[in-house]
Amino acid sequence: MPNTISNQVEDVVAATENMAQRTGTALGNVLDATKSAGKQAGALASNEISNLRADLDDLISRIPNLSDVDLEEAKEKLMTKMASAKEVAKIVAADARRHFNEGVDCSRGYVKEHPLQAVGCAAAIGFLLGLLVSRR
Repeated sequence: MPNTISNQVEDVVAATENMAQRTGTALGNVLDATKSAGKQAGALASNEISNLRADLDDLISRIPNLSDVDLEEAKEKLMTKMASAKEVAKIVAADARRHFNEGVDCSRGYVKEHPLQAVGCAAAIGFLLGLLVSRR
């Protein structure tokens, strides 16, 4: 009888380790995708900001020589660039939100498929965090 309980405990521990490994792999994949998307979006946003900065510098250097019509035209051009930068920011935010939601959905799906393993993993993580906090 004690041998059977020991085997069951070992099976639960092995299943928990397996679940933790798969969860970690899935989370790593989501984080990698998020980082990649963030880098791409950041590069796009950086490019838009650089273009906007260059246009502002150009406008500032030409202001003394511009007529009212030219100033109005420059204002419209600047407003167009600002709108473009705003759209890029919206795209970056939406992309980050989408990747975050994919990660949450992936986690929810795993917890629904393996509720006992998820509880075991959460308990193990809580235990480890408790050990880390109690050492300080």
